[in-house]
Amino acid sequence: MSFTSILNTLDGLPTIQEAVFSVEGYVTHLLKVTKSALNLDASPAIEKYSYIFAVTFFLLASSLLWSCCRPRKGQDSQVFGGQSQTPERLKVFAKWAQQQVEDSPPDAHRQILDDVIYTFATYAQRLDQDPSLEVRQAALTRMRVLAELLEVPRINAALRDVNWVWLRDWERKSLDSREARIRCMTVFPTICAAARAQQAARSSGFLRKNSGTASLSPQSLSYLAAWCADFLERTDVRASLGFSAERGLSTSSGVNFLSAGALYSDSEEEDDPSPGGRTGNGSESCVADEVSTSGGDYLDFSRQEHEGQVHTWSEPDATQALVRGPDYLVDHHKVPSKPAMLELVEVDLVKTNDEMVHYSISSRGKVPKLREAGDDRFFFVLNFRLVPIQLAVIWAWPKDADWKDSPEGRLLQKYIDMTPEQRSTRLKVLPKVTEGPWLVKKGVPDRPGVVGKKLKCDNFRGEDHLEVSINCISAAAGRRLVQLLTGAASLFSMELFLILEGQSRQELPERVLGGLAVHHGNLGKLRPR
Repeated sequence: MSFTSILNTLDGLPTIQEAVFSVEGYVTHLLKVTKSALNLDASPAIEKYSYIFAVTFFLLASSLLWSCCRPRKGQDSQVFGGQSQTPERLKVFAKWAQQQVEDSPPDAHRQILDDVIYTFATYAQRLDQDPSLEVRQAALTRMRVLAELLEVPRINAALRDVNWVWLRDWERKSLDSREARIRCMTVFPTICAAARAQQAARSSGFLRKNSGTASLSPQSLSYLAAWCADFLERTDVRASLGFSAERGLSTSSGVNFLSAGALYSDSEEEDDPSPGGRTGNGSESCVADEVSTSGGDYLDFSRQEHEGQVHTWSEPDATQALVRGPDYLVDHHKVPSKPAMLELVEVDLVKTNDEMVHYSISSRGKVPKLREAGDDRFFFVLNFRLVPIQLAVIWAWPKDADWKDSPEGRLLQKYIDMTPEQRSTRLKVLPKVTEGPWLVKKGVPDRPGVVGKKLKCDNFRGEDHLEVSINCISAAAGRRLVQLLTGAASLFSMELFLILEGQSRQELPERVLGGLAVHHGNLGKLRPR
């Protein structure tokens, strides 16, 4: 490596103020360059004098950087009033930032990433506000550099992790007020602007690969921008920043997050057309990158034994769920449900790449073990397939059931005897996020939906069981919901109620068939099976 190449490298760096976060980091960088150029690695005797050479180069490079990186009197600088970095220098800066993130521990990522994004804030503002088309085009070119950086898998994953941890700190009110304001007023809007720059590049043909509508995969910039936009719409966020509910915060992200109602039925009570368009089809392997196992440190997903215990399940209070009342077809009035008809017996949350489509008869499932233990009751099994994650819920028909001759009892027996096509119009799922980020609560609206109308369901009717096996990634809406839930699984608790839809006066009032509560399931700790 020649001195000329060293100087060329230095000439490509941004200004010291923007690129060098610490003298120590810069000296370390120069040390590596110096030792490589002079072949010092092979000379232990000179090793102790390495830092002297590095500091010398640092002092020389400071003046060199000032002369090379100061605004030049070209058209590019004139567009921004002589205060712009060229796209080429910003690309070098982005490469440097990527290396910093990859070489730094996770607790340093927030500071690094926020500083990098803050550097592009000026261009984001001009992209939105400047009346000059020339200025906006120049800003757009620079924002694409940030968009490309935030699409790098390692950077994208690091920023997602930073955001979820930061959200937890926001909920706990443990953030520094100044830092919180900078992130909300500068960092998050800049991320949204980068997403718009990316979309503009796609529509104009600059990005020929993966062109088209941006995907809301958790590994995409669109997801990051949607996360930021949704957070900035929170009432408490607007109030904290001094904005009224009407005024709000403008991110102009142009990105629509998971629309409420995406998985819901055509029944009158659930039909709530969602605003905005759909974005992308997602990825078939939408949870694979979200599920990683660390060093064999597995946790069993078991029944909750005491309040506050995480990575557990329990049976929720079905009377908290609202169902169609006896005169619903006339007055559309809902009433609290009676206690659940079926008893929750077992829940199996497992990581597997070989999905169990018919879970009830699989030797890897828990149903055979329950039979071996002597439980001969009729089982109703709901099998959620989210490869590589699988969630199977097992309810049992009580032997002393008091509802056999009631409307709900007759409807259940009728449902069991239906064809698979008929069943697909009856089984409703009512989700409720009981604890967790506002973003997740928005993505999972608290109202029932007929699952079979949106997702592919396989029905298996045996002598001692009925299983509904749901392919959760069989439709784009399902994939987006799975991405949302798996992206924040350990941060929220959720209740799920099953209801058979009453469609005539004789089938009302409805009643919860069975319920499940999940308490902070940790997908990264699942034992492979």
